Amino acid sequence: MLIPQNIPVELDEKDFMLIEELKQDAKLSEQKLARKTSIPMTTVHNRLRKLRGLGVIRAYTIRLDYAKLGRPLVVYVMVKTVPGVDQKEMLEQIASIPHVIETAMITGDFDIIFKARVSSIDELNEIVVQRLRKQKTIADARTMLSYESIENL
Repeated sequence: MLIPQNIPVELDEKDFMLIEELKQDAKLSEQKLARKTSIPMTTVHNRLRKLRGLGVIRAYTIRLDYAKLGRPLVVYVMVKTVPGVDQKEMLEQIASIPHVIETAMITGDFDIIFKARVSSIDELNEIVVQRLRKQKTIADARTMLSYESIENL
């Protein structure tokens, strides 16, 4: 029953209510979800099974407090590759760098943007200057340090 990745599925208000509650706390039991949404427990069970089967819910995960993990700095780095580089391959290489938490291929003057959580400017230097800028496949890299961020899930 798994739907191909980029095909939208039809969901109703109850589905979205369940999704919103799980976004806030993925460990909620079906019983607690039923109570919080006023949806019968059998319906909650069937809806969650449907949402997993459709690929809408791909995983139940955690939201980390990176400051408590010693990684309080949020940085975004835009990367321009040299012409002819396999950007998909470069995207995967960057995604495998420790402390990189999100990567995306983008349009515009740059080819890739990534988000990292680092402990210090020295750690950022290790990623950008020592690792990326030394690669012959990277034409340019621009770094932006975030003052503050709000994570919407």
